[in-house]
Amino acid sequence: MMKKINRGNSEKGQTMILGVIAVLILLIAILFLFDLHSIIRVKVKTQNAADAAALTAANWQRHSLNLIGELNMVKACTVLVTDLEPFGDDTPDVITEKSELITEMQARVSFVGPMIGFGAAQQAAKNNGMNPVDHYTAVVSQHIDNLENEDYYGSTAGINQEIENYSWRWAYQDMIEAVNSGQGGIAAAPNADFATLPEITPNSWLMDLGLYRAISAEYWCYGTLSSLIQNYPFSGTWWQVSIVENTGRFTEECEYSPIFIEYSAVGDLEPFNLAESTLRAEAPERGMTVSDGYDKTDSNDTDGINYTLPYVKWCIYESSWESTPSSEWTDGLYLRAPLMPDYTYGGAVAKMTCRAEPTVMSSNYKVSGPSGTWLETSTAEVSEVYCSALAKPLGRLAEGIPPYVAKMVLPVFDKSRLIPIAMQDPTGLYDPFNEDQYTLFQFLKWAATVSDIDNPGSSPPAGGAYYLACLQKLNDVEWRSKGFNKSYVSTVPTTRYDPTSNPTGAGWLQMGHTYSYDASGNATAVLTTNEDTCDDWGGGGGGPRAGPSILH
Repeated sequence: MMKKINRGNSEKGQTMILGVIAVLILLIAILFLFDLHSIIRVKVKTQNAADAAALTAANWQRHSLNLIGELNMVKACTVLVTDLEPFGDDTPDVITEKSELITEMQARVSFVGPMIGFGAAQQAAKNNGMNPVDHYTAVVSQHIDNLENEDYYGSTAGINQEIENYSWRWAYQDMIEAVNSGQGGIAAAPNADFATLPEITPNSWLMDLGLYRAISAEYWCYGTLSSLIQNYPFSGTWWQVSIVENTGRFTEECEYSPIFIEYSAVGDLEPFNLAESTLRAEAPERGMTVSDGYDKTDSNDTDGINYTLPYVKWCIYESSWESTPSSEWTDGLYLRAPLMPDYTYGGAVAKMTCRAEPTVMSSNYKVSGPSGTWLETSTAEVSEVYCSALAKPLGRLAEGIPPYVAKMVLPVFDKSRLIPIAMQDPTGLYDPFNEDQYTLFQFLKWAATVSDIDNPGSSPPAGGAYYLACLQKLNDVEWRSKGFNKSYVSTVPTTRYDPTSNPTGAGWLQMGHTYSYDASGNATAVLTTNEDTCDDWGGGGGGPRAGPSILH
């Protein structure tokens, strides 16, 4: 007689195992969704903080420009004589003294206004949940120290210690220190145009962070890398750069989110002539009368106010205001419609960058004991979140006429708006607030002392080992030939370069991508190479590929 098999306990065991597996899957899914929500929340919060900081700084740029413009109007109107002591005195010396006083006020505004914006931007970022960043604070602290250094900001460096009679240096330093020490430090990194920013020559492409990423990934399509391996000789100590700190670049205004203004020569009438129509339209609203060139010797000239303009210095726009966005913006390729001509100008912008560290639960599990014990969990930090925003004060003289056409700064700025960073990115080749660029810059300073990049004889500074490995690859002709072989001998079909077995083979860029074929199906000619595909768009339909490099 056969023994009856009891399947109940076996099925119950299987059900329990499946239940445990389901619970584990559900737990992992919950942790994943929790982490995903946490990262998204941090990204949104960081972007909001950058937006708020940039708009705040741009608003203060707008206020500064308008105040400077109002002071220009005072110079251009009869109130310069009638409403400022000594009242009614229109002698040249008195008018010159009054004009110089107003010009000094404009110089003060060009420092104080953007600096208030810098401080207010920090508060805006912190109010949106950002914490001070040690690196940002350290960069500003270094700037404060540089202001005390005669070699950087002293008269020995060729920097004027008085700008339009304003002794700016120590007051400027005090303002920066007040912002830097407020509530723990700097939470939003601004665009800055420091007098002490270095100029790197030759081979400024060595400051291109994307180049090092392309070398690491062997991404031969990257423009800088592709051009270098095809055209650059890589002779001598090519990695050695000259780092020049050009103090002659001092803007003579606040270096944080500057507004880019300068001053005309005394008696330069061109700014007045260009702005006269706007002045005559705006002055009556303020109860003022534009100077009209009264001549005491002319009996028909009866306004009683002498011609003040030959003794006046104007605050005018720098040439950077005349820089227009690229045609992709003005012709409507990037936008739904072409950019309005009123706003096709450069000049003042405020860029702010914030960063935060999201904390997640699911990225750091480990077995805490022998097999079968519970997994030990702990929080772990993932890569930092970086968000930037760019805002700009907007104004116009009239419909279709941007403000710089008047040359003279006028109070015509009525709003500030966020704009895509690619439209007018103020960040130059080296941004000290970018920690990766800062590390790269320190590495290049070290590399400038090295005579053999393959055997440097000393260790690079912290974080520099990655950049050293990249430059060693770039210095290797065999590695470069993997991308583009200068000894390539054409074949159909192409064969890939190998330093041992095929030294005349094609680098990746030279490899055939499409061919023409004869009736027998044999390849007869290369139609396109891999290099030809570097700009191919692999996406679907719906419109052209065109788009800006970065929005925020």
